[in-house]
Amino acid sequence: MLLKKPFYYIRHGQTDWNLERRYQGSKDIPLNKTGIIQAQAAVDSLKNCGITHIFSSPLRRARATADILNAALGLPLTEINGLQECNFGVLEGTLRSGKSFSDKWRAGYTPDKAETYVEFQQRVFAAFDQVLSHDSVPLVVAHGAVFWPIHAQTGITLEGTLANATAIRVFPSTTADSGWDFS
Repeated sequence: MLLKKPFYYIRHGQTDWNLERRYQGSKDIPLNKTGIIQAQAAVDSLKNCGITHIFSSPLRRARATADILNAALGLPLTEINGLQECNFGVLEGTLRSGKSFSDKWRAGYTPDKAETYVEFQQRVFAAFDQVLSHDSVPLVVAHGAVFWPIHAQTGITLEGTLANATAIRVFPSTTADSGWDFS
């Protein structure tokens, strides 16, 4: 269960493996030129949001995105290992073909040498407990799959996956259903 506290979330900028549609997972792939430009462009959308602390995955693509954002924002920045992308095991480095395996993975199928979805979910929630218990308005800089358990827990409706370097604000709903919203 997530603490009911607003936070900002941004997926890292683009990498060559994003372009090639390869599973990245725990592989430490750097941003490409487009990813750097995307991260620089994201600064304007975050400047006046009241963010007081950045929390980042230690993987290069996320950390470089966080560093680019922080060059303009000048905030405390903390790496949290639990924000790393899922280890996709033998799928890492392979091309995605057809339908994603993510629905099967969430239902219990685990590729060889990969994290189970349950293990991954527990790791992500523990990392978010650390972020949301911090006395700050947090920005989390991480990965697409890291948002899956959060997305499921909050019940917010997103079309497809999070775009590279596009920030969203996730916050407790003010409506009677007491769920979550995003903008």
